[in-house]
Amino acid sequence: MNDREQLEVWALHRAEEIVLREGVGLMQAAQWLDKKLTVRTSKQLRNAICDSLLEAMSLPRLPSSADQAKPQRIDSRG
Repeated sequence: MNDREQLEVWALHRAEEIVLREGVGLMQAAQWLDKKLTVRTSKQLRNAICDSLLEAMSLPRLPSSADQAKPQRIDSRG
């Protein structure tokens, strides 16, 4: 598995965790028509998303698609 695939798997797992934890709480608060709880859980969801984006930014840099498209020069001087 290459680095990009590993990042995609990590991102999917994080998104699933966030939805199961904060997303379900927000849904329940909305169903119960509890405005204060809806506001609180929406903030928790927003914070979880921000935290995961910050975590993703701290991961090792992956090559961009532009970097991958550049031909690599091979030095034959040994």
